[in-house]
Amino acid sequence: MVVDDAELYYEVRGSGPVLLIVQGGASDAGATELLVAALAHRFRVVTYDRRGLSRSSSGGGTVTVSTHADDAARVLDEVSAAPARVYGVSIGALIGLHLAVVAPGRVSTLVAHEPPMPSVVRDVDRERVMDQVEATFRRDGPAAAVQAMAALVGATPGAVQCEAGARPTPPVGDAIANFQRFFAHDFPAVRSSSLAVEAVAAVRGPVVIPTGGVLSRGRWEYRCAEVLSIALGRALTEMPGGHNGPVTHPRATATALEELLA
Repeated sequence: MVVDDAELYYEVRGSGPVLLIVQGGASDAGATELLVAALAHRFRVVTYDRRGLSRSSSGGGTVTVSTHADDAARVLDEVSAAPARVYGVSIGALIGLHLAVVAPGRVSTLVAHEPPMPSVVRDVDRERVMDQVEATFRRDGPAAAVQAMAALVGATPGAVQCEAGARPTPPVGDAIANFQRFFAHDFPAVRSSSLAVEAVAAVRGPVVIPTGGVLSRGRWEYRCAEVLSIALGRALTEMPGGHNGPVTHPRATATALEELLA
């Protein structure tokens, strides 16, 4: 589908009410294949390649989180006229929050898993490490930046716990090209995001459910979800796994999502 100056690739699986999954990191539409398979019996699951990743073109100009939210709204316009359920992970959760704020009529329920919100939880030490990740990217390229970022979120080899049979789905596109795009555009877009919890709390219509991984307790993204939950007047919902739970614990995540979205 064509969106302004870009072409977006999306996939639809299953039947039932629409559930849009907005991936995290540099992941494309197929990154949560096992999760989608577990949900397709109950939902019409929609996934897509964010602009600039794999099968979606980048278009021109500066890309912000709001740009991605507009793209998500257009994908939903293509598949359903009714408000949809949305599940966003990491940057996908931040995109989902922007979507709920600017286009509340497109969202019925948003499950926002560990949204990175630098304007909400300020952490000087973490910002210093993020500066180092950016410097590593500029100096040594995306592969080195991925390693630095993995250490930051606890995703180094041997540190990730997975449920039996869980496995990451290889990207369809060039992984290095995707990470090049992520660190050049999406990484700084997240760092410059100024979305406030007050803006989310003021939304009328969508039900916003922040979540944090049980293995992420104490980490920065988990704390962002905690602060957002407090602003919304609700207890934080914990999900299986950690920051990347949809990939490491797909079946358990599907079960938890079905309960939240029932």
